[in-house]
Amino acid sequence: MVEVHLDTDVLIDLIERKPLNEIISLMERYDFKISAVVFFEFMVGVYRTGRTYLKPLILNYIEVLPITREIADKSAEIEAELMKRGEPIDARNLMIASTAIVREAMLWTNNLKHFQRLKSYGLKLFNSRV
Repeated sequence: MVEVHLDTDVLIDLIERKPLNEIISLMERYDFKISAVVFFEFMVGVYRTGRTYLKPLILNYIEVLPITREIADKSAEIEAELMKRGEPIDARNLMIASTAIVREAMLWTNNLKHFQRLKSYGLKLFNSRV
């Protein structure tokens, strides 16, 4: 099964806009995971809006991947290179992308603008729209 990491925007769209049967069908075809950074961003929204009932939904069905030393190192390597070129990137987006790069997974995002330039570092983007 193909490992697909969900970006925060896709995770929110799946939960808010897709019927349960469609989500289940997708989960039967893809091994969805989220980085700890996506979990953090998602949970900020959950706590801000008081929708804490969503927390177990995520924790019970989608694995949250930690930021390992290897992921932090990959993020630092890419950031240093981008800084030399005068093209820094948001640290959160970089760690989300580096998690997918290190695990050789695809990243499903609707924010292609933020991630396109990381394809040269091995990022594979999942080409679908929620």
